[in-house]
Amino acid sequence: MSEEKVESFFGGFLVGAFVGFVIGLLYAPQSGEETRKLIKQKGIEVTEKAKEKGEELKEVVTSKVEEVKEKGKEVLKKKGVEIQEEETK
Repeated sequence: MSEEKVESFFGGFLVGAFVGFVIGLLYAPQSGEETRKLIKQKGIEVTEKAKEKGEELKEVVTSKVEEVKEKGKEVLKKKGVEIQEEETK
């Protein structure tokens, strides 16, 4: 699955979950003030979870990119191709 598809899926999932939660709250029998507090609290929670999942995804993708890069170097080395790498800071 491509990175764009994964990001799109998680983004859609989180938006859908939040919208579903808000609609559920609007139909719940409680005061408006309580409802607003819950919406704000859940919004913060969803944002934090989205950030965590984004970081996890970034780590996985970075790791996979490094694996592919190393395998590519090995293949090229077997073929007798030398690679000069730029030093990154």
